[in-house]
Amino acid sequence: MQSALYTGISGLNANMSNLSVIGNNISNVNTVGFKGSRVTFGDVLSQTLSGGGGTNQIGLGVVMSSIQKVFTQGAFESTGNALDLAISGNGFYMVNDPVLDTRYYTRAGQFSTDKEGFIVNPEGMRLQGYMADAAGTFQNAISDIQLATRVITPSATTSALLNANLDSNAPITGFVFTTGVNDEITFDIGGTPYTRSLVTDGGLISGAAATADQVNAAIRAVLQGAASGNTYTVSYDNQTGMFTIANDAGNTGTLDFDMVSSSAGALLGYTANPGAPLAADGSSYTSDVAGGAFDLANAGNTSNFSVPLTVYDSLGNDHTVTMFFRKESLGSTGNTWEWFAVVDGSESLTGETEIQAQGRVTFNSSGALHSEDPIDYTHYSVSNPGGTPATGFDFTGGAGGGQTIAFDFGTSITEGGTGTNGTTQYATASGVSRLIQDGYSSGTLQRIAINQDGVIQGIFTNGRALNLAQVLLADFPSPTSLSSAGMNLYSETFDSGQPLIGTPGTSGMGLVQSETLELSNVDLAREFVNMITAQRGFQANSKIITTTDELLMELVNLKR
Repeated sequence: MQSALYTGISGLNANMSNLSVIGNNISNVNTVGFKGSRVTFGDVLSQTLSGGGGTNQIGLGVVMSSIQKVFTQGAFESTGNALDLAISGNGFYMVNDPVLDTRYYTRAGQFSTDKEGFIVNPEGMRLQGYMADAAGTFQNAISDIQLATRVITPSATTSALLNANLDSNAPITGFVFTTGVNDEITFDIGGTPYTRSLVTDGGLISGAAATADQVNAAIRAVLQGAASGNTYTVSYDNQTGMFTIANDAGNTGTLDFDMVSSSAGALLGYTANPGAPLAADGSSYTSDVAGGAFDLANAGNTSNFSVPLTVYDSLGNDHTVTMFFRKESLGSTGNTWEWFAVVDGSESLTGETEIQAQGRVTFNSSGALHSEDPIDYTHYSVSNPGGTPATGFDFTGGAGGGQTIAFDFGTSITEGGTGTNGTTQYATASGVSRLIQDGYSSGTLQRIAINQDGVIQGIFTNGRALNLAQVLLADFPSPTSLSSAGMNLYSETFDSGQPLIGTPGTSGMGLVQSETLELSNVDLAREFVNMITAQRGFQANSKIITTTDELLMELVNLKR
C-alpha cells in the first residue's frame, strides 16, 4: 500500500518538472531564435506479483525520460538592419568566444560590429565563416569574420567594351581644305594648264570643315573661273563618298585633270590621274575611292557619331575619352568605319587635345561586325599631325604613362559572364546599347549587403561591390542532443555528432535572410494547454496520495 504513496509522489515530481519546462518556454516567448522544449515521460516498473506474464506487473509511477529541444522553424520579423540574420531551414551560426577560444552554435541572428570590425552577437562572441582577400576571393579557412576593408584601392582601366549601332545610311564626310596644304587642284582646259586653290579661288574657308555641296560649288567655281563661259557639272554621292566631274556639252575645249600634282586629289578620292581628256560632251571623271578624312580640329564635323567614355588611371583619377566614329568606305561585302579615341588637352599629358588611340571596324553585308583592326596608339594633335609613336594613353595627374586600353566592339569582353551581341551597322540612328570599362577610383565602405548564400558584400562610395566574407552554417546529425549553454547558445556533444559545416543553400543547409530575425518558436496556445494538462496531472497525483493516506489511517484504526 505504501508504494502507492511513492507512485503519487513520482507523478507530482514529473508534472512539476513539466510545469518548469512549460514555464521556461513561456518566459522565452520573445527571445529571438529561442527553441522551445518538451518533456517526455516513461513509466517505472519494479514489481511482479506472480509468474512471468505481463499481466501481473505493477508499476511504481512515472519518471521524466528526457527534455527535448523542438527545432521547428520560427516566424520571421523584418528589421531593416543588414546584420540581423535569420536562417530559413536547417543549420546554426557558428560563434567563437574570443576569450576562451570556444566555439558555440546558435540560431539567434542579432549581430553587430565591435570596435575592431568583428561581427559579434550581444554577448561579444564572433561570427565565423570565410574571409575574402583584397580581390574578393574567399579563403577556404574558417575564421572570425572581420569587416576590416574600409577603403578599396583604385584600378586603372585596361579594357572597354562598346556596343553600338552605326547608321548604315550615314554619309561619308570629312572635307577640310587648308591653304598651302591640300587646297590645290591642277588641270588644263583645251591644252591650257591651270593650278587653282579651292580656298582662295573656290571660296572654301581654310581649315574649316566643308560640306559636300560646298566642295562641289568650289570645284565648279575654280573650273568656270579658269574658262569663262564654260559650265561644269560636279556631283557627290554621300553613300559612296565619290565625286564626279563632267565637262558639259557645249563647252569650249577639253578638260584634263592632273590629280597626282593636285594636293587636293587624295582628299577628293582621286588616287591616280584620270584617263584621256574629257570632251565637251558631258563626259566625266569619277574619283577612285571614297574621299574625306577625320580632322581633329573639326572632329564633330568630320565624323558621323561620337560617345564619351569615362576611364580611370592608376591613381583612380577619371578621364573622359571621346570616341569618334567616321564612315570611311563602302565595299561589296560590307562597310568600314574608323574610330578615334580623343583626349582633351586638359587631361592629356602634353596639354594638347590628342588622338591617343585609333582603329577600324568592318561590317559584313548583314550589318554584323566582321573584324576589328589592331589598336594604333600613335598620338597626334593639330600641332603634331604626323603623330608620335606611343605605347598607350598618357593622362595628366601624375599617374603612370603608357596606359593601354583594349577597346572591344564585339563580344570578347563580358560582364558577369553575360555575352553581348556586339556592334552593328543597321539602317537606324546611331546609338550606344552597352558601355563597360573595368577601371574604378578608390572608395570607402558605405554599407554592406548580405545575400541568401551568406555572402557579405561591401558597397563602396565609388559604386563598386566587393566580397568581404561569407557566413557559414553548421548542422548536426542529432541537433536535439546538443547541450544548451545559455544565451541561446549550444555546445557540441558526443550524442549530437560532429558539426557538418557548409555554405548556406548547400548540403541541406538553410538560406540566410538578411534584415530579418527568427522569432521564438513557442506557441503560447499550445503551452497553455500543456500547462492545464500538467496541472490536472499534478492534482490527480495528489489525490492518489490523500486517498492512500486515508486507507492507511483506516488500517491503523483496525486495532481500536
